[in-house]
Amino acid sequence: MTEHSDPARATRRSGEELREAILDAVREELFERGYAGLTFDGVAHRAHTSKPVIYRRYTSRAQMVIDALIRSAPADLPAETTGTLRGDLLALGTALAGRFEQLGIHTIRRLIAEIDDDLLPQMAELASAPAEKTLLRALSDARARGELPPEPLPQRVAMLPLALLSHDMLFHGHLDDAGVLDIVDTICLPMFAHHGYKPAE
Repeated sequence: MTEHSDPARATRRSGEELREAILDAVREELFERGYAGLTFDGVAHRAHTSKPVIYRRYTSRAQMVIDALIRSAPADLPAETTGTLRGDLLALGTALAGRFEQLGIHTIRRLIAEIDDDLLPQMAELASAPAEKTLLRALSDARARGELPPEPLPQRVAMLPLALLSHDMLFHGHLDDAGVLDIVDTICLPMFAHHGYKPAE
């Protein structure tokens, strides 16, 4: 029996307390060892529980990692407006780039390679739901300030910042501050201007 699977180290917990301990352990193992080094043994050891307990909750490493990242995703994104649409878009792009750099392109690509049809909704929630909510709030705030006209932007236009940011992160493997600035200032804001955007004075 290995140290990682020693039942003497297990702590009796249940429900949300146990889930929180497991997900905390998943994130810590992920950031210390990388996706390739993350194992059920390692998570069980760090969470002070047993592998059977984790297997009852998760059937794969990908499912476990996605659940852990979904839990922390909203905290990674801006919670307050900067006072301008441009500032909000830059803040969102910087936050997404920071999350991407923390996870690393190899982790993201391995996750994409390992997910199955059952995990696709969770992957979509991780990849887009919190960011979309933050972006839509920024656009709503911009309408309230008069930077955008009252009617909503077309869906594809509204989601353009996320599409471009995701493209650079996934296909180039990196997104720095200059890249975020370029996407916002040379593509997104000019496109929004075509639909009535006027910078706040």
